[in-house]
Order: sequence, then structure tokens, then C-alpha cells
Amino acid sequence: LFMQILPIVVLDKDEITGLQYFVRVYLIIFCASFILLESRIPLLRRLSFPAHDNWILRGFMYTFIGIIGMEQDVAIKVEDIASGTANILGPDYGTLFASLSIAITTWIMVGVGVLYMILGTMCLQKWYERLEKEYQDKVGEWKRKKKREKEIQKEKEEYVKYEKDRREGRGEWYDDLETGK
Repeated sequence: LFMQILPIVVLDKDEITGLQYFVRVYLIIFCASFILLESRIPLLRRLSFPAHDNWILRGFMYTFIGIIGMEQDVAIKVEDIASGTANILGPDYGTLFASLSIAITTWIMVGVGVLYMILGTMCLQKWYERLEKEYQDKVGEWKRKKKREKEIQKEKEEYVKYEKDRREGRGEWYDDLETGK
């Protein structure tokens, strides 16, 4: 996402063609869908593409985004050279910063994509999903246990109050007065 937004913001409008601009906007939307998917929000996961569920396909898409970013980086450099705006001493700081950030993020995207493909090929997705389900079951069990402990604590507090009232001579008739019966 960063590699798509940065050139739009940093580079001059003359340095990016209309096609590059629209490809970047498209990829921003595509990358945003990946970010929402990786955030693990249940509602958004139900709305995601079916290919996002398979690690091999997810890795392929990450690699594809990374390679598109590499191509766009080369396109910016080639366009500078072709238009004659490339400086002998090198690009200006804005172009250099954009080019460097694109290069770093594209290699990270390709690396993450390759990692997803390798893990998917080794069938580690099913193992991960099993571990995640076990974790969710344990969290649910812990929450039920905490809720039950609170209920028991509340019952104990009510019983202590009842015993105190009984010792002081207030019985069930006092409870009826309190509740307004």
C-alpha cells in the first residue's frame, strides 16, 4: 500500500502517466483488501475473496503485487531517461526516496508471497488453522470459567449478606419489605 501511495504523493504530476496513476489506484484498493484480510476481523474475512483463504494463492497474489511494484519502479526510471529529465548526478531526493521505498516494499511483498507459497505447499496452513481453533476454544473456555467464577462470587456475597441479616434478626419478612411485596 505504501509503495503505491508514496509515488502519487511525492512525485510530480508530470512524472507519473495517467496509466501509472490508475494502476496505482487499483493496486491501492487491492492492497487495502489484503490489509483488511490480514487484520483478522471476522466480518471482513467473510467478505474477502475466496483466493485469500488459500495460502498458496495468497502468496501468488502477494508476489504478483510485488512484481507489479518492481515494474512500476523501472517504468519511472525509464520514463525519466526517455524524456531526458534524468540527471547525470542521479535523481532528485523525492524520486530517490520514492524509488528506494518502492524497491524495499516490493522485495518485502515478494518475500512474503514466496513464504506464503512455501508454507502452503508444505501444508502448514491446516496446522495453523488447527492451532488457531484450539486457541479460540481455550479462550472461550477461559471466558466461561471467569463468568462462572463471577457468578459464584456474587452468590457467596448474597449468602454472606443473608446470613448477616439472619443473625441480626432480619428474616424473610425483611426481604419481603425490601422488595416491596
